[in-house]
Amino acid sequence: MRTTAGRSYRTPGVGHVIPEHKIQEVLDRVDLVNLVSRYVELKKAGREFKGRCPFHQEKTPSFYVVPEKRFYFCHGCRASGDAVSFVQRYLGKTFIDAIRDLAREVGVDLEAAQDPSARERQQLKEATDLAAEHFRSLLWDEEGRRAREYLASRGISEDTARAFGLGWAPSAWTSLADKFTKAGMIEWGLLAGLVSRRQKGEGYYDFFRGRLIVPIRAPEGRPIAFGARLVDAGEGPKYLNSRESRLYNKSETLFGMDQARDEIRRRKAAVLVEGYFDCIALHQEGVKHTVALCSTALTPGHLKVLGRAEARELFLLLDGDQAGLNAVERLAGPLLAAGAAAKVALLPEGDDPDVFIRREGAAGLERLLSEARPLTNHVFSTVLPQGKDASFEEKMAALERLKPVSAQLPVGLVRSAFFSALSAWSGLPAAELESSLRAKAPPPPPPPPPVQVSQEGSSAPERPRAGASPPRPPPAPRRR
Repeated sequence: MRTTAGRSYRTPGVGHVIPEHKIQEVLDRVDLVNLVSRYVELKKAGREFKGRCPFHQEKTPSFYVVPEKRFYFCHGCRASGDAVSFVQRYLGKTFIDAIRDLAREVGVDLEAAQDPSARERQQLKEATDLAAEHFRSLLWDEEGRRAREYLASRGISEDTARAFGLGWAPSAWTSLADKFTKAGMIEWGLLAGLVSRRQKGEGYYDFFRGRLIVPIRAPEGRPIAFGARLVDAGEGPKYLNSRESRLYNKSETLFGMDQARDEIRRRKAAVLVEGYFDCIALHQEGVKHTVALCSTALTPGHLKVLGRAEARELFLLLDGDQAGLNAVERLAGPLLAAGAAAKVALLPEGDDPDVFIRREGAAGLERLLSEARPLTNHVFSTVLPQGKDASFEEKMAALERLKPVSAQLPVGLVRSAFFSALSAWSGLPAAELESSLRAKAPPPPPPPPPVQVSQEGSSAPERPRAGASPPRPPPAPRRR
C-alpha cells in the first residue's frame, strides 16, 4: 500500500482504525489517471501519463502518473504517493476524509469488522509515521546542526539526506515521548519500541537519543523501523536498530529497496552492501540498484524480495579485509542453496563502499563490478588458494570451512553441482567430498538480545565497561 508518511488512519475522537484491506480495496478500485486528470492536464507517455506538477511551479512537465503501480511521482519536487495522498495534498483533506470520499466514489464499505492483528499493524504504522516525521523535521532545525555536520563529513548531500528521509533524535530524554503523549499515541509508541516506561515513577522516555536516524522503509516507501547512528561520543553502541514487530521483520527487509526497486528492475541486477551509509553513498553517486542488509544474515526472505524486483544477478560488494572475506562465506550458503546467480566484487584492502565510491566515482565502481567473480570461484579460491596443488592439511582445513556452506544446500541438483565444482577445484572425488561434508555444521550461538547493535545493521549485546553503570532516565518530575 502506498501512502504518504505522517498521515493518520485514526478517526478523530474515537480512535477507530480503518482496516488495511479496506484501504487497499479503495486504492485498487480508484482510477488514478481519471482522478488526477480532474486537476492536472495529463498526456500519455508510453505506459505513463505526464503533466505539469500541481505541487510546485514548473515550465517543463516532470509529473508522472503510473497506472500499473497506482502511483504518482514528480521528478522536480519529489512529491509522490497514491490516490489518497493526492487528495490529501491537493485538496487539503485529512486522511480519514480523503479515504472516505474515495470509498464513497468507488463503492467500498469502510465499516467492516476489524482484525485485531490488522489494528495493531495500523497502530504501529501511525506511531512509526509520526516518529519519522518528528526525526526528519528536527534534522533541519537548529537542533540538528551537529548531525548535519556529520553528514557533510561523510559527503552526504542535503538532497540525498532528504531523499532517504534521514532525521535526528535529540539527546533530550522525552522529545518523542512528549510528542506521542500529546497525540494520544503513547501506548502505540511503546508498542513500536520507540519509547520505554520509566523504571521508577511515572512517564516514558525515548529509545533513540543523540543519534542520526536512518528510516528503514518497506519497498513501497513507508517507514517501518529505524537504524540510529551515535554522532558524538556517549553512552551506548555506535548503532541501534528498532526491534522487530508486526511491521518490521529484518529477515525480509532490505534497506534502500524503496529507492532501488525501479533501477533493479531495469538492470535485472542488484548490488548488496552491509551498511546503511554504504548504500546511501552509492545511490548518491548514481549506483541506484544498491541495497543493504538490516542484519548480518542473508535469508530466503531477502532473496524473495529481490526476486519480486526481478533481480536475476546479485553482486556482493564487500570490504577487501578479512571481515569482508568472512562475510562472503557467511552469505554463500543461502545464495548457493537458492541457486542464485551471485558474483563477488571485493574492494581494495582498507576501503569500504562509502570510501571507494567517493574516491573512484560510479565509473570506478562499475569497473569493479565488471571484474566480479562468480561466487563459487571466489569461495573456492579463498578457502583453498592452491587448488589441486594444495597440501593434505590445507585441503582438510578448507573442507572444515566449507561445512557451514554445504550444510545449507538441499539434496538435489544444486548440491550435486556444488560438489562437482569443488571436486574439479580440489582434485578430490565428488562422492567422497559429499560424504565428508554431510555432517551438519555446528549449531549457531544463541541469539543475542535484540536492539543493541555493534555495527551497521547487526545485532549484538552491548558490553558494559568495567565499573560503569548503564545510563538511567532522569526521575519523573514531581507533581505539585
